[in-house]
Amino acid sequence: MRGCMLVLALVMTGWAWGQSDSMDDTDTRAVTKANFLYHFAASNEWPEEVKSGDFHLTIIGNDRLYEELVDKYAMKMVGAQPLHVNGYSDVSQMPADEFHHLVYCDEGGAELRNLADAVRDTPTVLVSDAPDGLQQGAVINFVALNNRIRYEINTDDAAKKGVLIGIKTMRWAIKQTP
Repeated sequence: MRGCMLVLALVMTGWAWGQSDSMDDTDTRAVTKANFLYHFAASNEWPEEVKSGDFHLTIIGNDRLYEELVDKYAMKMVGAQPLHVNGYSDVSQMPADEFHHLVYCDEGGAELRNLADAVRDTPTVLVSDAPDGLQQGAVINFVALNNRIRYEINTDDAAKKGVLIGIKTMRWAIKQTP
């Protein structure tokens, strides 16, 4: 019986297929971006008119990032609002009649521009990962710097939306574009 238990334990831990517990399948980019996105949600001052009900953090085009946010942050609060994480495979799936506080879009180009146009007159903070994300209408854009994920901010666009970017978020940005 002990032999059967040992085999079961080895199969459950992956040893039966030659895997070792030292292998780590963590997607560090998704973990880092999820941490930043939750920080963006929790550290900014949002307009009063969007401080009731759920806080909607939406991910478009990145299933791994969506899963990371759900796994680590879905039970958290943003101020007095329960965090609700939404995930869509592309921009066309995001309901146009629902408000989303913070939207991360993995797509660039025309898709990002169209999304930026759709949320232009709302207090939605659009976050992108495109080489020209700020020029396409994102308020915050992830960039790679020395193999690390950093971000840049368009402070003027945030102010136009009525969103006050938090001090820590501002300090950690590598670039602030007025």
